[in-house]
Amino acid sequence: MSGADPQTTQWNPTPILDERLLREQRDRFSLVILNQPIHNIPLFLDLWKRATVRIAADGGANRVRAIRADLPPAGPPLDFIVGDLDSLRSETRAWFLQQPGLGPAGRQQQIIEIEDQDSTDFAKAVKHARELSQKRARGRPSAGSSHDQVEDIICYSGLGGRVDQAMSQLHHLYMFQQRRGPSDVTSNESAETEARERPENGDGHASGRMYLTNGESLTFVLLAGRHAIRIRDKLDVHEDAPIPTNIKAEEASRPESKPNVFGKHVGIIPLAGPSLLTTRGLEWDVRDWRTEFGGRMSTSNHTTPGSDVVEVETSRDVLFTIDIPVLV
Repeated sequence: MSGADPQTTQWNPTPILDERLLREQRDRFSLVILNQPIHNIPLFLDLWKRATVRIAADGGANRVRAIRADLPPAGPPLDFIVGDLDSLRSETRAWFLQQPGLGPAGRQQQIIEIEDQDSTDFAKAVKHARELSQKRARGRPSAGSSHDQVEDIICYSGLGGRVDQAMSQLHHLYMFQQRRGPSDVTSNESAETEARERPENGDGHASGRMYLTNGESLTFVLLAGRHAIRIRDKLDVHEDAPIPTNIKAEEASRPESKPNVFGKHVGIIPLAGPSLLTTRGLEWDVRDWRTEFGGRMSTSNHTTPGSDVVEVETSRDVLFTIDIPVLV
């Protein structure tokens, strides 16, 4: 990670978990809720209130209704239910139609049934989120700026329940973010199916970044290249924030005493075959370290108290995952 370095992709996911770290920057993202129990409800509610739009992937609406007592009474409401609707319960549909604002007829139009069995409810919901994002971008005065057109997507309640569903969610997370053109479709793949599954074809992060969280970890795709991931922010300690009574003032300034947005556990998982990893900012850093399924795997590594940024250079696309302190 020295010498003539390639261009570094900058990541700062800390504002996802703590709105105070935005520093008055824009904060536009779609929230897609998957069909798994919702954990870390304080985090979920914070994202719910801040999201530009809230979309349940089919049975994800059942999960939202299950915590309806925790939702803010004054809104915002769940905006859309998208999928083949085979998991949508009748009581959830009735609850959704009774939400204030548009009336039952208007709400009915926001239940979008897509019977295509070649794409998952996850893919359908993400595609709808991207389409809505593009429409909003065209209507903004700053639509000429590609940076301002981009909206991220946060998918909530992933990686729980059945192993095959968890693997499918990781597959789709990668599929939505990888760089891939039409020439990469194999003879066994249908171009029509590819178009349905992938909201955009091969643009990497150009249409926005995508994060998957179950409230206990945050996972996203690092494309081949070099990345700098901010895991701790200087504003993690606010000047006007009171020092906890069990911490002395002189101790509060120590790095190890700072409240962290993220936990310490990190994993870097190969996606597209064997990869060579070089890292900086972890307890067990590596250099040109080969990782692959069936070989060595970088799991349960740790961040260090003195590192606010983790650097990762990878020869092929990988998953980066870091744990989140669960709020109670």
